[in-house]
Amino acid sequence: MVRSEQWVDYLIPTEREQPGYPRSFVAQFRSEDMHDLGKDRAAGLYYFVQEEAGGPWKAAAKSWAPDKPAPQPKPGQADERLYGNWGFGAFSVRDAPVAVPARDEAGAAVLSPTAAKDREVCGRYAEYLSFTAPDGEPKSEHFVAGKLTSDVVTAYNAEAKVRGWEGLRFRFAFKVSGADLPVLRLADGKALVTCTFTQTARTDSKPGGHWDFSVGGTGESHLANNHAAILLGGAPDARWRQTTIRRSVTATFEVPAQGPSDVVGCNCLNPPVLTADGTPK
Repeated sequence: MVRSEQWVDYLIPTEREQPGYPRSFVAQFRSEDMHDLGKDRAAGLYYFVQEEAGGPWKAAAKSWAPDKPAPQPKPGQADERLYGNWGFGAFSVRDAPVAVPARDEAGAAVLSPTAAKDREVCGRYAEYLSFTAPDGEPKSEHFVAGKLTSDVVTAYNAEAKVRGWEGLRFRFAFKVSGADLPVLRLADGKALVTCTFTQTARTDSKPGGHWDFSVGGTGESHLANNHAAILLGGAPDARWRQTTIRRSVTATFEVPAQGPSDVVGCNCLNPPVLTADGTPK
C-alpha cells in the first residue's frame, strides 16, 4: 500500500470470488488534492457497487486507512492530520498502518472467506456507540482501546459532563445503514471491513427538568453543529427544548480471526449532518 507518488489502485475481485450480484470493488487512491502528499500516511478507499447485470456502478462509501506508520512527534507536538473533507466529516486514522491487501497469482484482490462473520463488527460498533452520555463505557471486549474506539466514547461522554450543569440529557443511537461492502483480505490474514452508519443524537432535558439550550458554536470543531443549527432553521442565537440530529458515520475496521477488532479510520468524531429537527423554546 505504500507508494510515494499520486496513484489509484483498483482492487477488483475475480468472478469466482464474487459470483452473481450485487458486485463490488474498491479503488484505493492518493490525490494531488490532498493538502500535503509527502506527509500524509493514509490512503483513501472508494467502494463501488453494481446491483445488477448491466447496471451502473455507484459509489457506495468513502473511507481512509493508514498505510504508513505515524511519525514520532517531538515533545509537545502531535500528529492529528485529518483526511477527506475539511472541517466536519473529516476522517481520523489510527497510528499503526494496516497490512497491504492480499492478491492472488493474477494480481486480483482477494476477498475474505469469512466476510459475513467479519461484518458482524458493524453491529458491535453500533451497539458500542449507542448510549446515554456520560454513561458510555469505553472498555469493550470487542474493540482495542484507542482514539477511534474508547476515546470516541470518552469524547461523547465529555460533552455531557461539560454541559451537564444545564440539566441536559444526551442520547446517541447508531444504526448500520447502506449496502454490504466488499471485505478485503489483508496480507497478514486479517480482514478490512468498512461500515456505514446513521447516528441519531437526541438532546433534551433530564427527566423532571425544563431546560433549553443552543446549537452551534465557533471554531472548526463546531462546524457540524453549526450546520445542524442551519438545518434547524432558527436564528443563530435560537434556544431549543429538544433536538434530534442525524449524522452519517463511516468507519473502517481491522478484524482478526480471533480477538478484538480495531478501527483504523473513521469520521465519528465530527460526522456530517444529514437532518436536524427540534422544538424551539
